[in-house]
Amino acid sequence: MPKQICRGRDFWAPLVKEFEEAGAAERHKQFAARHNVQCSSFETWLYRLRAEKEARPQRRAGAKHSDTVKAALWPLVEVQGVPIGDSRFEIELPGERRLRVPAGFDTEALRRLLKLLSEAVS
Repeated sequence: MPKQICRGRDFWAPLVKEFEEAGAAERHKQFAARHNVQCSSFETWLYRLRAEKEARPQRRAGAKHSDTVKAALWPLVEVQGVPIGDSRFEIELPGERRLRVPAGFDTEALRRLLKLLSEAVS
């Protein structure tokens, strides 16, 4: 059995960057094989570095999905249905504020806005 090599951030960060810059041109398994690394290790670092880049909380190894949900910044709210064909929605914020999100919204812009709002509440 081959000896496992312990590699850290200095090794994985450039590989993840290369993979990300190539877009979806190659599957994880193919990319890992081409670089002679274990696919599971590559995926672990890919997801870890993506989470850090997007500044979102990372799930602990072995954590259940419910553990992650408990750490949510926003309380759960009731969702009311809208007429069929209407893709707008509202997000209820603390302090009886509502954020109306139009159809065709930019998900990244909404993510940044929610982050700013959560920092303002903290």
